[in-house]
Amino acid sequence: MFCKKCGAEINDDAAFCPNCGASVNGEYATRAAVVEDGEVKYQLRPTFKLGYKLLTNFGRGILYLFIFTIYFLSDIEDSKNAGEIFGVILGLFAGILIVYVIIKLIFEKMQYDHYEYNFYNTKVEYVDGFLNKEEKELKYKFIREVTMSQNIVERLFGIGKIKIFTNASSGGNSGAYGNSMRNRNGIQIHCVENIGEQYKKVKELIDNGMQE
Repeated sequence: MFCKKCGAEINDDAAFCPNCGASVNGEYATRAAVVEDGEVKYQLRPTFKLGYKLLTNFGRGILYLFIFTIYFLSDIEDSKNAGEIFGVILGLFAGILIVYVIIKLIFEKMQYDHYEYNFYNTKVEYVDGFLNKEEKELKYKFIREVTMSQNIVERLFGIGKIKIFTNASSGGNSGAYGNSMRNRNGIQIHCVENIGEQYKKVKELIDNGMQE
């Protein structure tokens, strides 16, 4: 027989049309509505490790200081007061570096207090509510890969990174910036304590969510 609604051919014993969903009596089948889950199942927040931040920030500063030394030393080495001039410049640069690192650490601590990674049944949301506000949402069904990593310094301080890549992401890219992987299709969560346990929990939530 044929469907009275769309004209498609259907089996004689069919209750509904496989093409348009209309019943043989002319009524439409009731389809269950998909309700978006609004309850946070798990929340992950990065940990601000002062020692780790001091080491990494001053490490960069020492590198800049080395470059600065080579650059200016070649310019003033022929001067009669080369040592005195260089000492003054070096001291000034070191002072500026210390002030910069202190200010940067204060702002980073305040920003870490506003980082949130909320995992729902079907999605993960990244929220940064400090200064430049940023929000990002990833549906589990679009996630391709979840990875965990620790470099030698992170292992020293008992932290690590969790990276969540979508189908459009370039997996394993180490150039991802900060927490949000700006300019990348994914989310990176760094400074995660108990990285093995946290990774296992996140992976489990995403794997289960993909099946819903």
